Amino acid sequence: MTTQQRHIEQELHTLDSLKHKLRLGDIDRRGFLSAAGALSGTALLAGCGGGPQGPGGVAGGTIPLYTVENDPATLAFYNMAIDNFTQEHPETKVEVTVYSDSNQAQYLSTAFQNGVDVGIFSPSVSSFRDFAAAGHLAELDDMITEIGEDDFMPATRIRVDGHDYGMPLQNNSSLVYYRKDLLEAAAIAEPTTFDDYLGAIEELHGKDGVNGIAMAVGSTAQLPLQFFAPYLYQSGNDYFDAQGQLTFDQPGVLTAVERFVAVMRNAPESLYNAAFGDIVTVYAAGQAAFATFPGRLGVNLYNDYPDIAEVSGVMRIPAGDYMTGELHFGSGQQYGLYSGTAEPELAKEFLKLLTTGDEAVEFAKTVPGHLLPALKSVRAKFEEEISSATEGYLADHGDWIQTFMDCVPQAMTASTAMGVVEDGEFQGKHTNLNPFAQKIWPTPAIDGVMFQEILIDGKEPEAAWNTACETMREVTDAFHDENPDWEPEII
Repeated sequence: MTTQQRHIEQELHTLDSLKHKLRLGDIDRRGFLSAAGALSGTALLAGCGGGPQGPGGVAGGTIPLYTVENDPATLAFYNMAIDNFTQEHPETKVEVTVYSDSNQAQYLSTAFQNGVDVGIFSPSVSSFRDFAAAGHLAELDDMITEIGEDDFMPATRIRVDGHDYGMPLQNNSSLVYYRKDLLEAAAIAEPTTFDDYLGAIEELHGKDGVNGIAMAVGSTAQLPLQFFAPYLYQSGNDYFDAQGQLTFDQPGVLTAVERFVAVMRNAPESLYNAAFGDIVTVYAAGQAAFATFPGRLGVNLYNDYPDIAEVSGVMRIPAGDYMTGELHFGSGQQYGLYSGTAEPELAKEFLKLLTTGDEAVEFAKTVPGHLLPALKSVRAKFEEEISSATEGYLADHGDWIQTFMDCVPQAMTASTAMGVVEDGEFQGKHTNLNPFAQKIWPTPAIDGVMFQEILIDGKEPEAAWNTACETMREVTDAFHDENPDWEPEII
């Protein structure tokens, strides 16, 4: 046995001991998650019966759980949830498999082709329609009814042809972190208008080697979707209307593009072709006065860069003149259930355990402020925990978490919420899956190419925008020509 194997064996022994103490009541949930979260991901994954692997088979009598989440805090949560479930169902085994989110569509498609039981899994939201149409997803109507439709936060359900196929696990928003100390030193108040926001970014850009903002564009489709969204929505516009007709070609969108570009010119040029992690790196290193990001950045700062966390704040993004600072990007995740899973009723029971009640609160606490509750009942319990916290992240930065939560009802993803801003008015957050999203936001995405043409190639914003509009229009027209009877399904 190698040194590494002995270390994993010791960690597994520690994990088993923690589970035993949790069952006896010697430690509470928070104590278990804190101690287990300090163990290695390898041990935690082994502790819940799984490992990283290609699409293969699973043993009979097993509920498979396929996930792209491999951080220790989440794996510790899965260990706790599985242990609780198997106490009630000792004949049942839950086995976790981690796969990469960078190729999840291909991974899952291969698994389906090979008849692999992927059990409970979390595909990208834009994949649900195709997976449901292909018969890969089980209907979850009975679970949604049992939980209560009114308990779901807006735009967290996924319905295709009148049936629910997704059970939400989180629902977040993306805001902006800022250096309070730098603003105070420059006598700049927290910005509440776009002009003040841009002015603050420009004034701080270049001072003592600090960039105005850490925000990025790049080949990853989610980058422009996330960071451009508040500028687009707060211009009173959207990519498409609720019927899937192009609205990105409206004059106000060009203003939004120009505003976004003006802000991006105060970011490091390296972020003109970057990934999400690069934003975290720049801000955590003290190299930016502002940084646009969801709640995970705050947790990372608190744990690994406490000096930066101490002088940071979180604020809404004042990106335009319409509903200034109110409309943002927000994304959600849903679990799906494989239609051919061996134990469908038990799998539904375990899925409900993961996503409701106390277990869902504990899941939200694994990355507080980022993995925000998708159910109103869970949100209420989570808010109670924040208000009563006396130590740790919830106590020290509960205001950050609350700000993110307050923005969730008006934080959307354009690919899954077509037409939330239409005719210059916010229509309310809803789910309306874009049926041709994968052609609008491929790799690289049409809007991402537009921004890189402007920022890297020096193309005039209007010319780049016109080209993007033409490309989007071709995709839109082709879809409607091929699907004349298509109707949106808005929830």
